[in-house]
Amino acid sequence: MKTTPSHQCGAALITVLFAVTLLTVVVIEFAYSTQVDSALARNSLKTLQASYLAQSGVNLAMRVLQEDARSPSAIDALGEDWARSLPPLPAGQGMVVVQVTDEQGKINLNALRNANGTIHGPWREVVERAFLLRGLDVGLLDPLLDWLDSDDFPEPRGAEKTDYLRLFPPYTPRNNTLLTFGELGRIVGFTPALCAQLASFVTVLPSRTTKVNVNTAPVDVLAALFPTVDPQRLERFAVERIDTPVRGTTELRARLGIEPRAPLEALQMVTVRSDFFSIHAVATVAPVTRALGVTVHRRAAIVTPIAWDPAPTMPRRAGAV
Repeated sequence: MKTTPSHQCGAALITVLFAVTLLTVVVIEFAYSTQVDSALARNSLKTLQASYLAQSGVNLAMRVLQEDARSPSAIDALGEDWARSLPPLPAGQGMVVVQVTDEQGKINLNALRNANGTIHGPWREVVERAFLLRGLDVGLLDPLLDWLDSDDFPEPRGAEKTDYLRLFPPYTPRNNTLLTFGELGRIVGFTPALCAQLASFVTVLPSRTTKVNVNTAPVDVLAALFPTVDPQRLERFAVERIDTPVRGTTELRARLGIEPRAPLEALQMVTVRSDFFSIHAVATVAPVTRALGVTVHRRAAIVTPIAWDPAPTMPRRAGAV
């Protein structure tokens, strides 16, 4: 059958419509792809900016700690510049929130064992009291003590190598001092929920001989250290120390109403000067947020990072009443 001119025109029209439709799809896909690539590029840039902004916040806090070390004051307290809560700091298109926490306002879990591996009795008693004040199971100290020692003989409610090898996946305990706070989560019984509760009053520091700073410690840490002192007096001291911190154990005795000649081992376990701090910075370059945390060791006017946390949560200040 012969093809008429009208049929030829119809076929040509269909071909043109198909080509236009195909071209439209290609153009729309290309435009969408361009928009996605552009959005990814913008977010990548903002992520980089937020990361550097968080790092800048950490550097700023380290500088403040350095300046504090050069000040005439021989104490660290919640009324000082490094401890003050600051509003979000604007920087370019973003902002950063920085918080410094005195890690020596908390109980160092590595102090539970002496350098020779024996249990440090007074610190164990303090930790037990702190656990009881928070409504936590003191039996959890046994697997913690096992993690800190070098042998494979478990405490009564503890756990050693054979217990960890039965887990899935299996692993071996450190049998040494804790390196980071996050390592607590590897100890039997130390769930994420428990570790979150512990974070406000215990810490992990590289030295076994650190003391608790009474000018920054939470009230329940003070109560665990000084169980014979009236709780209301401790509460009052926690409020007053912000403006009038103590400068030594003699003044602390008077402020807490402890008899001058009364022997009290806890006075050998406290200090008014700190060497270890944690810094948390949260930076936002909308819509991207980046957080950075670091534990630092301050020696004289030198501040050295010793542990990094790339995604910390902003903690409640340890010394808060």
